[in-house]
Amino acid sequence: MLKNELIKHPKISIITVAFNSEKVIKSTIESVLNQTFKGLEYIIIDGNSTDKTIDIVKSYELKFKEKNISFKWISEPDKGIYDAMNKGILLSKGQWCNFMNTGDFFLSKETLNEVFNSGDDFSNIALLYGSKVYENKTIDPLPLKALTYGSIMGNHQSMFFNKHLLKEELFYDLRYPIYGDYELVNRIFLNFGKLRFHKVDLSIANYLGGGISATPTFQKRKDKFLILLRHYGFIGFVRGVYYSIKEKMK
Repeated sequence: MLKNELIKHPKISIITVAFNSEKVIKSTIESVLNQTFKGLEYIIIDGNSTDKTIDIVKSYELKFKEKNISFKWISEPDKGIYDAMNKGILLSKGQWCNFMNTGDFFLSKETLNEVFNSGDDFSNIALLYGSKVYENKTIDPLPLKALTYGSIMGNHQSMFFNKHLLKEELFYDLRYPIYGDYELVNRIFLNFGKLRFHKVDLSIANYLGGGISATPTFQKRKDKFLILLRHYGFIGFVRGVYYSIKEKMK
């Protein structure tokens, strides 16, 4: 496909990671199924669920075929959520990847059209991102500088990663089992620069909450400070500690 055709008609890969998600996966699947965007691929990576998750996934195969949406799924043990996401990336064929995990969903059936059919050329943008809705409240992204002190600036489900531009850089580092999403976004920020990030004035996803990187844990803090030390050195580590203390005092 020629470059101008990729600009006008990009292919989008939506990746959903699931494990024993029978209670919440339908809303996620249907939000993808109901998108009016043409050129969509949907991939579900299941971690060998023992409930009815796979039965639900199978029940949608014909519906996706009828809507001419490429639909793939696998169910097998994995090494955690980011290993599962990496599997989804390897299976994906789209120019852009979005990670819409179970229980989360696109805010509107027009969401992908509103982002990608605006007429803008995003081919040199590494990461597109917008707002999220959580508990019926719209939450806007933080400034990009939040990345330099250990906070992901936006909601992961409200981000689109340009696989054609990022190439092998689009992978989750399994050394950070809880805060791998921050490590990826921060690495893209450092390697591609802030001009390759673009915030769209839209709410992308309704976020259920409770993801592994959303809850403060010892492992998350460990991941955070190891990432800061690795990418920013001792100064970055100290900066991260300072902002962590500042947040606790609010």
